[in-house]
Amino acid sequence: MEGKMLNPFMPSFGRFPKIIIDQQEALTDYLTGLQTHDAKYQTSLVYGARGSGKTVFLLNVQRSLEKLDNWVFIRLNNGQGNLLFQLMHGLQRAAGVSLVDLLKSVKSLNIMGNGITWQTLQESRQIDYDEYISLLLSRLKKQGKSVLIGIDEIEISDDVRAFGSEYQTLIGDEYDLSLIMTGLPSRISEVQNDNTLTFLLRSNRVYLSPLDEETIAYSYEKAFTKGKREIDFMILDEMSHAVKGYAYAFQTIGYYAWRFSQESLQLNEEVLRKTIQATKIDLFRNAYERMYMDISKTDRDFINAIIQAGTERVSTKQLQNILHKPINYISVYRARLLDDQLITSPQRGVVQLALPFFAEFVEKYNLEHLS
Repeated sequence: MEGKMLNPFMPSFGRFPKIIIDQQEALTDYLTGLQTHDAKYQTSLVYGARGSGKTVFLLNVQRSLEKLDNWVFIRLNNGQGNLLFQLMHGLQRAAGVSLVDLLKSVKSLNIMGNGITWQTLQESRQIDYDEYISLLLSRLKKQGKSVLIGIDEIEISDDVRAFGSEYQTLIGDEYDLSLIMTGLPSRISEVQNDNTLTFLLRSNRVYLSPLDEETIAYSYEKAFTKGKREIDFMILDEMSHAVKGYAYAFQTIGYYAWRFSQESLQLNEEVLRKTIQATKIDLFRNAYERMYMDISKTDRDFINAIIQAGTERVSTKQLQNILHKPINYISVYRARLLDDQLITSPQRGVVQLALPFFAEFVEKYNLEHLS
């Protein structure tokens, strides 16, 4: 295998791929607004379907800010719980304050001792988060540093409510603090509409648009040429078209095409056939099944009606006839599925499925689970 390049495509969720396309405009807009302290960008939500590039966007933001001396990025893990404690610990490290010095600064704390650690501090349940976090943010402000908190895959919980309430208090006190959160559209909606977090309804929303087909083709051509593949450009066009703008499919198709052409160094029909077959398995198992189960039965009925119409583009009138529902009913579920990025509307009064091979997945799923 000497002399052969490593596969540059990375379809794994949560990893930072070597090849990224079509995020630069949204990233530049966000970072510019953030660094100029435009109030619109202080609290931002990045939303999209599974595999649309939300985590990659957050990692891009993190990497960009870590190059700057006057910004601190603190990433919180929603799955680990106690976001406020995570934030406090991250701020303490960023401010360069030792735990002992931090404790000495807080008069209300009475658990002093040589054996104090972050674990014992957390277990003591004597933490006034507002006092600690305010103190640390003040220190960072004196150091000329702004703070951005990042949370990936947000979903509603009591912990998120507590964090959101404290964050709202801190920005009301005019600390130099910003927040960016990513999530599925339905989860973002739940968080925004929670009674304690309605201030998030005014948040800036970052929409990650589908990848452009010409950019996809150019990126594939560049990668496979560098990998010394002999390219059949009709096959390259088919690969690019098969992506349908879906970031996860771009990485997955690229990954398998690279893998299956590793020996022959040819991008040909046989490689394409094996690539599409393997890609479908990954998409169906790793993304589509969860997506499909996360939406309501009525949403699934709407998607099945699109498939039942038998054409790629389906008019609102056709959906009314298939579902036997009035136009206002169609409009509600059309809006929901557009927000979930499961359908698109290429023109007024027309919808189509957004994701590659999704109709095939739904038919297979129905056959296996509903027959």
